[in-house]
Amino acid sequence: MDRPLNAGEILLVNALLANVSDGWRTLTPMEELNVRDMDDGGMGSFRFEPANTDRHFGRQLVEGWYLDADEIPISVSINIDQLGELYELDSWKVDFAKRISLPARISDVQHGWMEPGIGPRPA
Repeated sequence: MDRPLNAGEILLVNALLANVSDGWRTLTPMEELNVRDMDDGGMGSFRFEPANTDRHFGRQLVEGWYLDADEIPISVSINIDQLGELYELDSWKVDFAKRISLPARISDVQHGWMEPGIGPRPA
């Protein structure tokens, strides 16, 4: 079922899109976009739902990561479709567990791929 983005998702998407370096921009305000949750085991992936239903994955636009509340990294990427429109936010918690939280601040979202050793430190 389609739904609007919540405030945390808007923050996450805006943080990722701020790092797009190829000049790509969306003309639709985030508050006007609808999404559909993807069946990913609760890790937080969703598909953007525009009027055009005849579409497929085009390319990855941007990727980043943040630490969940349990300090386990979550890799996130925004993909666009074959026409260059927002297609999905792919979210992957590296231990395959359900996402606990979204980032609280834009500065919590790191650009690019995770460095090795990110996450909780052994006791």
